[in-house]
Amino acid sequence: MRTQEVKLTAIFASQNFVHLAQVSEGHIGRPTEMANEMLARERDHLRAKIEYDSKAQLEWQNAQPIYSGFRLNGELVGMIGVNTGFTGSGISDGGAYQRAIEVAKQTGLTGEAFAKYATDQVSQALKARYGDRIEVEVYDTENRPTSGEMHTEMFGPPASTPDTPKFNDSELAWMKVFAQLYSQNFGEDPFAGLDVPYDQ
Repeated sequence: MRTQEVKLTAIFASQNFVHLAQVSEGHIGRPTEMANEMLARERDHLRAKIEYDSKAQLEWQNAQPIYSGFRLNGELVGMIGVNTGFTGSGISDGGAYQRAIEVAKQTGLTGEAFAKYATDQVSQALKARYGDRIEVEVYDTENRPTSGEMHTEMFGPPASTPDTPKFNDSELAWMKVFAQLYSQNFGEDPFAGLDVPYDQ
């Protein structure tokens, strides 16, 4: 069988990066092992992008419970979430939270147990630095504020941003071309079960 090399290159820009996808085929009807691997990686990458819902992610994050809050002269300047880590503004814990993470990796501390340990470590560091001006609040399990509420108090209400398309025209065009290429090589739809963002 005559050997043919087919190269398909698509370059498309997204918000923060330029993605280059290149697929090589060694023999007609018999993709090379490297081509198969590249196709599989690109399939996984594109499926993850289609499935990702930034609005749902933000809603989830805003709804997460806060374990503790830190106030400097009465002003909220830091918080530790049960699931969302440490957020601070205008203060320094001297690396206490990062050290707490390292201990957690070694001891297996997670969730509320880690939040309690981290709160203790950060509290000690902040009190050593700021003295009595620091007040630590540990919230009752049944009455915890949410991450969204605390962020609003600390940073103000979020600025409204206009809805923008999830994918630009170049990305949509590449998805369509990739779906055809993948189907030709593997006989199946790479986006099966997903609500694809382009007209089929």
